[in-house]
Formats: sequence, C-alpha cells, structure tokens
Amino acid sequence: MLAQQRYETTQGGEEVVFDIPSQPLAAALGTYGATTGVQVLYETALAAGRTSAAIKGSFTQEAALRALLAGTGLVGRRTDVDAITIVPTLREHPASAASIVPDARFLGALQAGVLGALCGNTDTRPGGYRMALQLWITPTGALQRASLLGSSGNARRDVALIAQLQNVQIAVLPPAGMTQPITLTIVPRSPLQPLECSGER
Repeated sequence: MLAQQRYETTQGGEEVVFDIPSQPLAAALGTYGATTGVQVLYETALAAGRTSAAIKGSFTQEAALRALLAGTGLVGRRTDVDAITIVPTLREHPASAASIVPDARFLGALQAGVLGALCGNTDTRPGGYRMALQLWITPTGALQRASLLGSSGNARRDVALIAQLQNVQIAVLPPAGMTQPITLTIVPRSPLQPLECSGER
C-alpha cells in the first residue's frame, strides 16, 4: 500500500514532488504519508468506497492533501508537526448523522497514546519501518484490539507491535457511537524528521 521510496521530511511550507494517480483513497493516503514523512490517521470507514484525485507536480504538504482529497468530502487537520488526521467536512457529517466520526482532538490523543506505547520497546520504536494498524477503542478510551494490515517486514517486530498496544489508555474519550476501526499509518523517518521517542539519538 505504501510507496517504497524514502523521502526527506519537508516543512509544511516547502514544496515536494508528488506523483500519485487516482486510486482507492486508503492507498493514496499511504503514498502521501510515505512521500511527506508524516503519519496519517483516519477512521477506516471514511476511506471505504472513496477514490482520491490524481496529483502530479510540486506542492506543499497542505496543498497536496487538499488536492488529493478533492471531491471526497474529507479534509486534513494537522495534529502535530509530523501528523495529520483525516476528518469529514461539517456538511458531510452533520450532528444528526448516524455514523459518529472522531474529531481531531481525540485522534491526536490516540496517536500520542499509540506512539508512546511503541516507544517503550526498541523493536517497535517508530522511525525505521512502515506499517498500517487498525485499532478498536472502548468507550472508556482503552485500546481494546489492534490488527496489523500487512507486515512491517520483521516477524518479531510484528508480534511485538501487538504486544505493545495491549492496555493502552487514550487520554481523550472517544465520541459515543464512534465508527470503528480507526486506521493509523506509521512511516519511516527521514534524517531530517524529529524523533518520535524521547531519549532517542
């Protein structure tokens, strides 16, 4: 799903070359994350049945994401210097909608909880591998179940990833009735990207 090339992380205002064809949105977001070096977080049902727009040329991260999401009813919200969450536009999901979608505040807390757990094991520390995870959260904010979408390329790491995500508690409660699972992509860090884990060298 994710592009195999490794790119330097760019600041939001700098331009980078994109060449992402129109394709299923989940695959396009994976390629966008690999190209920019940012982590992309979204609820799985949001990408289902949606197709990205094609983007080719030099764009800033924000301009590229807007172009990629054009016509999908979704927008990107930056939750950290190297993290973006995908959420619906307000008109796509009014308050009365049956499908409840998490807001950027909860998604940011989820990302922080997951990365904090992964930093606790040298095998699972982010930065040197790419992986997509599907996550199920209880109403009390506990990470109930995690599933790997594919392999990180190391069987020992794959087992450790699931183990590290047991009993993670999210600091912000999910909205009642939130659609699940939520997908989080982890991408390799370029030499210029900030360290995900404190104490790393």
